[in-house]
Amino acid sequence: MIRLIVSDIDGTLVPEGGSGLNPEYMEVIRTFAGLGVQFAVASGRQTSSIDAMFHEVRDLVYYLGDNGASILKGGVSEKELRLDREFMVDFLEELKGIPGQRLLFSTREGCYTDDKDESFSRLIFGEYKGAGKVVEDISPYMDTCIKLSLYCEGGSRAIYDQLYERWKDRFVIHVSGAKWVDINALDATKGQAVRWIQEVHGIRPEETVVFGDNYNDISMMMQAGRSYASELSHPDIQKAAGHVVASYEKDGVLGVLKQILEEVQSEK
Repeated sequence: MIRLIVSDIDGTLVPEGGSGLNPEYMEVIRTFAGLGVQFAVASGRQTSSIDAMFHEVRDLVYYLGDNGASILKGGVSEKELRLDREFMVDFLEELKGIPGQRLLFSTREGCYTDDKDESFSRLIFGEYKGAGKVVEDISPYMDTCIKLSLYCEGGSRAIYDQLYERWKDRFVIHVSGAKWVDINALDATKGQAVRWIQEVHGIRPEETVVFGDNYNDISMMMQAGRSYASELSHPDIQKAAGHVVASYEKDGVLGVLKQILEEVQSEK
């Protein structure tokens, strides 16, 4: 029987940067909780941004924020994995020579940037509804940073390709969206976060279902007996998932969740 369901947000439940979620998701999550099924939302977003969408069921849902670097439930931090300050100093120095990217620090408390571009601020603190602010100096946040994000105006792939080979042994580096590259500690992935929930609750991979759409979702797909990739995702992601789900435009994940709910209810 299915005992754990995990879903990505951007590109899976809503368009990238969106926040308008069908309220039926909340009803389904409550029903799953009543049947003893754990539900988690795994996203590159900071946990305050996740909470802006799922606040009404926050006591029933695990937030796997910043690609699994931060795990919360009911507003309580369960686990946090920070970036190595020494590596960050060298990494930030290299970024100075790479044009076309805007830097964002993520901590448990919120997101911080020293980039003064107003459209970038509106994206982070408006569309994504993240907590935090624009600051003069981001260095005070280095000791509590759990993720670095690069907003790549010309597209994420080119900047990812410039960074990956040099830094892959010190960070997990993912393309997490059309314009986003995420940098985490080596042990901070969505897959590791899903495994943590499985271990806490004694849940097997074959009792787990995962939904995603991008490269940072592959690690959690590998932790699930059944996984689905959005029909809008790259063929590599669909191959990793094994199943394809209709896009957020059609509430594809919601349709599959209702099918799984019927399965669980019949098995109960």
